[in-house]
Amino acid sequence: MKLIALWLHVLGAVVWLGGLMYQAHVLRPAGAGQVQAFAEAARRGRPAAWVALAVVVLTGFYNVTRLGPFEQVLQSGAALVLAGKFVLVLVVITLTAQRDFAQVPRLRRALGGAEDPTPALRAIAWLDRLALLLGAVIVYLGLAISRS
Repeated sequence: MKLIALWLHVLGAVVWLGGLMYQAHVLRPAGAGQVQAFAEAARRGRPAAWVALAVVVLTGFYNVTRLGPFEQVLQSGAALVLAGKFVLVLVVITLTAQRDFAQVPRLRRALGGAEDPTPALRAIAWLDRLALLLGAVIVYLGLAISRS
């Protein structure tokens, strides 16, 4: 069960971060002239991203229970790294929610109302970059925890 949970954890992270990377660095630039297509792709990718993120969180909680006794985790220094990782995961979930449930609908409204989509696109681009950066830090912290 431990190996399956770890595999699901890594798979969820790959799907989530890979999808975000593809969307941020391939779809958005390629769709610069086709903003409607980008908005539709962002909307359609949302369920897969949130399922992957949920799998990462749930398996992460399970994996924490497998680290060993609390005193041992404290002595190894993993508790502090784990706390930092947990905080960053909460920040990434917040950024992702802002992107998916505020900025993507804002983009779709702008397109439907013939408004300028640039502010929404700019916000989505920054949220994507920040989430990717924090995602890379979270992966690093996860590796640090697994080595402690």
